Amino acid sequence: MLLLTLFGLALLPLPSIAQAQAQAQDTDPLAASVKRFLLTQTRSLGDQVSIEIHDNTARLGPCAAPEPFLPRPGTPQGRVTVGVNCQGEGRARYVQATVSASIRHLVAARTLEPGDPIDATALQWQSSDVTRLQRGYLSAMSDATGCVATRRIPAGATLTNAMVRQPWLVKRGDTVALVAQGPGFRVSRSVEALENGGMGNTIRLKTEGNQILQGQVIGPDQLRVNF
Repeated sequence: MLLLTLFGLALLPLPSIAQAQAQAQDTDPLAASVKRFLLTQTRSLGDQVSIEIHDNTARLGPCAAPEPFLPRPGTPQGRVTVGVNCQGEGRARYVQATVSASIRHLVAARTLEPGDPIDATALQWQSSDVTRLQRGYLSAMSDATGCVATRRIPAGATLTNAMVRQPWLVKRGDTVALVAQGPGFRVSRSVEALENGGMGNTIRLKTEGNQILQGQVIGPDQLRVNF
């Protein structure tokens, strides 16, 4: 019976090295503090965030009152280095980790040509690991709908800020209306637009007296300057 019992125990699956390391990290105060810190720093990435600590922090020795920090500012993504200050120590420790996050972002539902208007039918959602989106991404329909394509966008391509713009309401060389207003007055005159501009853009303009000013696009062929 004893031999059978021992044989049965031998057949039980043993934890892998990775699992053993993960369990050790969960109980190590230094690793646990780094994980909590990274989860706080990556809240903007959503709920599907995972943190993997690569260093065996237990071998670094005890760390009193660990205070993690990022040597480089910004939201940590992919392979990152986290510094840790330990109470009573004059030198920081550094821990390697990987931040993985699944991001929901917009892709082109069909091929878009330069100048094509973009509406909801031209877009679809896709989820990708944030480390694959180093060139940026758009995560809200309002970031793209109502805009036009600035370049050819193949079907399935991830949309970025550089690929879309507001439609031009003012075009370079056109004569447009400029509204100048200030405390107690409002004046309108015709000026020449020196640049293209979409709603809310600030562009250069030239008055009849060849004075160069800047005005904000407030509508089709309309600019505003405040005094």
